[in-house]
Amino acid sequence: MYFFTLASSSSGNCALACAGQTKLLIDAGLSATRLEKALRAVGERPESLTAILLTHEHIDHVNGVARLAFKYGLPVYATPKTWASLPGAVEAVPDYLQKDYSYDLCLGDFQLDFCKTSHDAVQPVGLVLQAEGRRLAYITDTGCVTRGMLAALSKPLDGLVLESNHDRQMLSRGPYPYVLKRRVSGEQGHLANEQAAQLLDWYLERNGLCRIMLAHLSETNNTPELAYAAAATVLENRVAADEATQWLSVAPAQGQSVVWQF
Repeated sequence: MYFFTLASSSSGNCALACAGQTKLLIDAGLSATRLEKALRAVGERPESLTAILLTHEHIDHVNGVARLAFKYGLPVYATPKTWASLPGAVEAVPDYLQKDYSYDLCLGDFQLDFCKTSHDAVQPVGLVLQAEGRRLAYITDTGCVTRGMLAALSKPLDGLVLESNHDRQMLSRGPYPYVLKRRVSGEQGHLANEQAAQLLDWYLERNGLCRIMLAHLSETNNTPELAYAAAATVLENRVAADEATQWLSVAPAQGQSVVWQF
C-alpha cells in the first residue's frame, strides 16, 4: 500500500491511497483540471483511478468530483445524506456512478470502514482503509473527538492522517469575523493543534508508534511549524528527538506530501 495527499487545506483536499491494482481518490476538492494536472505531476493517471471516496459535501472536498467522475466513468462513494446535500454543481455526477457507503465495503484490494466525525455537514465520516495487511485512518474536518473516532483508533494503525487545523491563539487574534471564529473552534468545526496532540497521545499510549500526518491546516490560522511542534511533544517520551521526522509529517496545502509506503 502507498498513500499521499495532493492538497490539504480549507482551499481544497485530495489524497490517493493505492494497493495492488486499486487506486482510491479520497475527496476531490480541487477543480477537475487541477486534479488532473496534480495526478499527472506525480506519475498517476486519472483514468487509472478505481473510485472516488467523499468524506462530506463541503466544496473544498467535492469541487472537481462531478467532472472527474463523468469524464473517466469513475464511481463515487458517499453517505446517502451526503448525496442528498451536494452543491448544485456536483449534482451532475451521473446516477449510475453514485454509490452509497456500506458496512464491510470492499473496493478492489481495499476493505473500508467508517467513523462518525463532528462537523457542520449532514453526515461527515472519517475513513479506515485496510489492504495488504495494513491499516490507514484518514480523519479530518471534526470539531471534537467522537466515540466513533476513538473506536476507529482503538486498534493499531500503520498510518494516521489527522486534522490539525488551527492554533487557538492565531485564530483568536486573526482576521476572521467572530461568527467564523466561533464556527471553526466549535464542536462542529475543526480540531485545534492542541486537540490533535491530545488525541495522538491517547492513541500512542494504547497502540504504540505509527506514521502520523497532520492535515487540513488553516492557511490563515496555523503554520506547519506550530502544528508539528504541538504533535511532536507527544513523541518526546517515545522516540529520540532526531527520529521524530521518521514518524511525523505535515501535509502541504498544495502539492504532494511525503509518500507512505507500507
